Amino acid sequence: MRVIRLLKLAKHSEQLVLIVTVVKRSGNEMSIMAALWVISSVTFGSIIYYADCEHPETDMVSITATCWWTIATMSTVGYGDKAPKSNVGRLLGSFVVFLSMVFMALPMTLIVGKFSAAYDEMQNNQKEEDEEETVNEENRNGEKMIEGND
Repeated sequence: MRVIRLLKLAKHSEQLVLIVTVVKRSGNEMSIMAALWVISSVTFGSIIYYADCEHPETDMVSITATCWWTIATMSTVGYGDKAPKSNVGRLLGSFVVFLSMVFMALPMTLIVGKFSAAYDEMQNNQKEEDEEETVNEENRNGEKMIEGND
């Protein structure tokens, strides 16, 4: 119940409305980013597993464990609990780190552009409302002055 009340209050906050607007407008970019993450984590997880599975001290015991490492690396969390041990695995791991920065940067630039456009739109709407309110107030003051002269 409290969450529902908070959501009702959120519609009165211009900043939260702005964030929701940007998230709605960025649906395509976010879905592309998610698809790239899934595809690259499975692809690189499999490749690194096969590159590292022959090493005697490997932490990559299965493709799913390696996919977990890939996701942790791509998200820049990098727990450090696992790492490729072979030279080829380390080289591919470095490539995953670089590629994840590109995967994060490209959609984020589009999302930031949409945020900027939505913010400008919100500012323009606010200015228009303020100007309209000023005109209405001037009209009311003018009507009061006319009534006062009668």
